[in-house]
Amino acid sequence: MIHRYQYPASFYAYQQVGSSSSASVVVPLALDHLRPASVLDVGCGAGAWVAAWRENGVRDCVGVDGDYVPASQLLFDPGDFRPLDVASPFRLGRQFGLVQCLEVAEHLPPAASGTLVDNLVAHSPMVLFSAAAPGQGGENHINERPAEEWRGLFQSRGYAVFDCLRPWLRDSAATVEPWYRYNLLLFVRHDAIGGLPDAVRAKRVPAGTPLPDVSPLPYRARKRLLSMLSPMLVTRLARAKHALLNGVRAVIQEQHR
Repeated sequence: MIHRYQYPASFYAYQQVGSSSSASVVVPLALDHLRPASVLDVGCGAGAWVAAWRENGVRDCVGVDGDYVPASQLLFDPGDFRPLDVASPFRLGRQFGLVQCLEVAEHLPPAASGTLVDNLVAHSPMVLFSAAAPGQGGENHINERPAEEWRGLFQSRGYAVFDCLRPWLRDSAATVEPWYRYNLLLFVRHDAIGGLPDAVRAKRVPAGTPLPDVSPLPYRARKRLLSMLSPMLVTRLARAKHALLNGVRAVIQEQHR
């Protein structure tokens, strides 16, 4: 049976702010270099990233996530939302210019990792992907794993990795959440590499060359510490953090009314 964790409202409230601010930077950058005519967001949540793609002119966008996401909370047209279990096989019967799956994989059972990647590559030759590294910490992070393991899953399905976005995001600390700045990678099917812009092709990471950890030393120390804790304890810490920051944001918003 697939693990079904119930995320509280505080999780979505915390996540939406960071996702929106990050997407406002990452989406124009990715659009400038990749030019997708359509986007599929797997694990879209309320849809902050889908909304950002649409605001930047990509109207053909579809979001996929569990049926637990209320239609009333979606930030895009509910008609373009597909209530599906992303840890189980699914096919939408069409292709997209780009599929993205951002900070979703760590929330899924480890046994579903290959299925998730199959779902992604079935819908596009280009996949924008990020997933929590060991020790990153977060609510219900039950599948944190090194980027090399995800790279191996994509590589076995005929996709090469391009480390093009992380270098371009180094100066975006104020608005882009660290997990996007440190984890975001592009996977491209081999037969589609020739159509990439030169600036992207130049960032291909050759087979056998390790993917670097680009996070700063304090963040690496934090990951090392959190990796020693149980996922249950880390989840409790994450929930406390979400409640605290949501409360601070509410106070600030009230003061500005």
